[in-house]
Amino acid sequence: MKIEEIAKLLNCSYIKRFEVDIDSLAPIEKAQKNTLSFLSNPKYEKYLKTTKAGCIIAPKSIDPDKYKNLNLVICDDPYLAFAVLLRHFYLPKPPSPKIDKTDIIGENSSIDETAHIEEYVVIGNNVKIGKHTRIMPFVYIGDNVVIKDNCLIYPNVVIRENCVVGNNVIIHAGSVIGSDGFGYAKTQEGRHLKIPQIGNVVIEDDVEIGANVTIDRAALESTIIKKGTKIDNLVQIAHNVEIGENSIIIAQTGISGSTKIGNNVILAGQTGIAGHLKIADNTIITAKSGIGTSIKKAGIYSGIPAYDHNLWLKSSAIMPKLYEMYKKIKELSKTIEELKDAIDRKD
Repeated sequence: MKIEEIAKLLNCSYIKRFEVDIDSLAPIEKAQKNTLSFLSNPKYEKYLKTTKAGCIIAPKSIDPDKYKNLNLVICDDPYLAFAVLLRHFYLPKPPSPKIDKTDIIGENSSIDETAHIEEYVVIGNNVKIGKHTRIMPFVYIGDNVVIKDNCLIYPNVVIRENCVVGNNVIIHAGSVIGSDGFGYAKTQEGRHLKIPQIGNVVIEDDVEIGANVTIDRAALESTIIKKGTKIDNLVQIAHNVEIGENSIIIAQTGISGSTKIGNNVILAGQTGIAGHLKIADNTIITAKSGIGTSIKKAGIYSGIPAYDHNLWLKSSAIMPKLYEMYKKIKELSKTIEELKDAIDRKD
């Protein structure tokens, strides 16, 4: 693409110093003559003096007169603009229709003629698969599952019976959707009696689920992942959980049963959330935090148990000094006792 074509696609202004045909994308420090790159983090501005990039997507705050050797496309959000271009260049086209001869397909299942079902896929009874959906090898799809249009299901995914997958959903390799919820009742003899989990999982449109994620089916109703939410690898979501729209759940997070996560929530890596809680919209939980009570007000929370992030930062700064403070308090206590003894002797 030409510089002016890129600017038009992004609806941005541009400054053209020399002619170039852009044919690839790369990081700013590794870009070559026919390569497009971007600057969104100020600490990388130093590379503008040495980069060989044919064009840079830059923020409006940059001074173009400092870099008269560069072609520039000026945008409000260079990172977002770069993502749009990546999708333009590299988003895969819909797959060609296919049902492989090695597939096992149950009774009364409906597979759209545009779907692409690869080798050794097992599909149960009464399954519905929509337009342009691609299912890769060794996927298991249980009875009564619905998978709508334009989905991408990577190898070794399991989607258990009665689950519903919306449009434009991506599920990465090894994930299990609709595994049994972890529910047991203790008998008088002390045994753990398994409670049948007869609900399902509902995944709404435009959700992406990473590799080796487990989402348990509800005991009676539905575990729900609402539209636009993105889930990283190695996340555990328990039965009857609801996750709101456009939330981000990062790796190794665990969410206990019946907890309700709001819209636009970010749960950073290794966050743990207890059961039957509510997390307010627009909340951010930082990495390795533990949530034991509901969060009713949006904000940033950290720690175990989690509390206001700014207060947590102050507390964390004090922590390395606690032992020295303890020693000083002991010394002061000893001095106070000695002064008291001295006063008592005078009396």
